[in-house]
Amino acid sequence: MQTDTSTNRTNDAKAAAENMAHHASNAAQRLGEAAKSAGKHVGAVASEELANLRADLDDLIARIPTLSDVDLEDAKEKLLAKVAATKESARSVADNAREQFDHGVECTRECIKDRPLQSVGYAAAVGFLVGLLMTRR
Repeated sequence: MQTDTSTNRTNDAKAAAENMAHHASNAAQRLGEAAKSAGKHVGAVASEELANLRADLDDLIARIPTLSDVDLEDAKEKLLAKVAATKESARSVADNAREQFDHGVECTRECIKDRPLQSVGYAAAVGFLVGLLMTRR
């Protein structure tokens, strides 16, 4: 009878550890996908802005010989405005990515505060799985 109880407890502990590892894996995967998505978005916006800026520069360089001083000054102002807009857009995207990252960190902290023992279990399970994966290679 004592053996059955300890076996049940062992099985329950294994099941709980597997469940925690599964939840931790899912959470890590979602966090990684969110970070990857944010990174792709930042890269796409930056690439688009730089491509627009390059096209404007190419156009300006092609027209320089035909521009008067007034036209050249106007082109310079427009170019500087484009550079400022590009910088602002990049700053906005970076701020947005930073806010999303900070939100993820805050959610993680809240989860750890709400369930400290479960968090320790997740960390132990993830550490165990990483150790298994590292020893297999």
